[in-house]
Amino acid sequence: MQRTLLLVDDETAILNALKRVLRRTGYQILSAESGVKALEVLQDNPDIQVVLTDYRMPGMTGGELLVEVKERFPHVMGLILSGYADFGAVTNALNSGAVHKFLIKPWNESEILDALSSSFSQSSLRMQSSEVLFGVDHLLSRGELIDQLNQWMESDIRSTALYLDVVNFKSFNDSLGYEEGDQLLAVIMEQLMLSKPNGSFLGRMNGDEFALIMPFSGSEEEIQGLIKSLLYPFDDLINIAERELHVSFNVGYGISNVDGNTSELLLRNTQVAANYFKRLEGIGFHRYQPVMNNISKEKMVLRSDLYRALERNQFSVVYQPKVCMSTGHIVGAECLLRWKHHSLGVISPAIFISLAESSRLIEPIGEWVLSKACYQSQIWKKEGLPPFLMSVNLSGRQLMSNTLPEKIKNIIEITGISPDQLQLEITETYLMQNIDNSLQLFNEIKALGVSLAIDDFGTGYSSLSYLNRLPVDSLKIDRSFIIGLPKSNEKKCLVKNIIQMSHDLDMSVVAEGVETQAQLDTLRHLKCDEIQGYFYSPPVSAEEFRILLENQPLIGKNYLYSGMSI
Repeated sequence: MQRTLLLVDDETAILNALKRVLRRTGYQILSAESGVKALEVLQDNPDIQVVLTDYRMPGMTGGELLVEVKERFPHVMGLILSGYADFGAVTNALNSGAVHKFLIKPWNESEILDALSSSFSQSSLRMQSSEVLFGVDHLLSRGELIDQLNQWMESDIRSTALYLDVVNFKSFNDSLGYEEGDQLLAVIMEQLMLSKPNGSFLGRMNGDEFALIMPFSGSEEEIQGLIKSLLYPFDDLINIAERELHVSFNVGYGISNVDGNTSELLLRNTQVAANYFKRLEGIGFHRYQPVMNNISKEKMVLRSDLYRALERNQFSVVYQPKVCMSTGHIVGAECLLRWKHHSLGVISPAIFISLAESSRLIEPIGEWVLSKACYQSQIWKKEGLPPFLMSVNLSGRQLMSNTLPEKIKNIIEITGISPDQLQLEITETYLMQNIDNSLQLFNEIKALGVSLAIDDFGTGYSSLSYLNRLPVDSLKIDRSFIIGLPKSNEKKCLVKNIIQMSHDLDMSVVAEGVETQAQLDTLRHLKCDEIQGYFYSPPVSAEEFRILLENQPLIGKNYLYSGMSI
């Protein structure tokens, strides 16, 4: 097998010089002039085994690139080639395990060749161990999938291709370790093989991504029914290393000659569909649409700009009140992040939060938001405004850090906020991925004196038996349940049961997304504790929130105050 190497440097002269050094090695050499472009090349060339990159590059550093490569292409080995001045800057990347070796400019030719030889050997060992673990005598390669699709398409057999991406698999690797993470992947693969339709073929693409092809192209309802059957076994928890884990997927699908007139294009487009909704933090399955290609390219550009948004002071925060049902007074506020791009204007959080998650930027951004919220709470307290609970969201990436409780403690001490005036919100989807890890983390955070809330309750995998084990103070009912009130008896019954269960467990309940008087009246009848939504106020600036604090109780969306832009 020919060994394929990717060179990454923003200076064309350096790339050409390296190619001259390596031209007699027999390697197939590809190149890219930025980290963003390198990821595109890796995506289109699954045979790449080694990446040799500069460190200092605009938009995305070499260290940031290799961390991303490690997550998305685990068999690929990463090398950094940089000057002496960059040594300290790559320490974090070296410690992360994403960098196999660090080479210094000006380079020594024999050292580069030795490092590359070692890296290709390590990559081959990784691939071989993966083959033993995952039993590739039964799992097709990308090339074999393409060959099979070609046979069907040449025989005018309409076919359907699925691209399956395990949601947040990085969090499993971080909490379990790579060895047990591989065991989880083996269980996933085995279950997919057992539940796949007769006559279909399954292949492993990159890391935690799979593809399935089948000689069938029925109606949308029939295809989605097959996907539901394929994924149905994953409704149950998976036991790995005495931990119970919940696995879900983003799935993109397409039909031959409609969503791709070649086998390679069909598979690529199904991957685009899966990744499109992955970046929007969606979970489910979606058919490919051509517009997704343009949006995916725009997001690659946004990812690059996101690296500089914090230092360019492009982020801000807004606050949305939580209002007590019985008094109309503000008892809490959720702090929400906003990004105003220098040329594109306001970027939707649904887009940039997921980009920040996938590029590890969510950790410094999340710490900035927490600090900003705590400082602002102290400002209002010193001004003599009524006290309330300040809520801040924690992302899945932040929750995977072993140092998170210490970081929270430091922010509390630096800002001076009283711990009992701070609440941290955690999504139910993350919580259910690893119950044991969540329990330990929750207890460590609760020990700091802050309160905890489960956000978006009801949207993820709900195992209510675990709630009485969690040191949680509040449940937030997702707005998707509130929208149907009061007309939907099913939604009304679900909300009623959640409220009753929460009160039995001594938890308060917040209803999100309340917009109408009818919804408010229904929730009051069901004895919901607090309301959050546009009925009282959208998220507003600190100055506008101060006006709300000064003019309580609130009386609904018709409430107006001079100077307020809600």
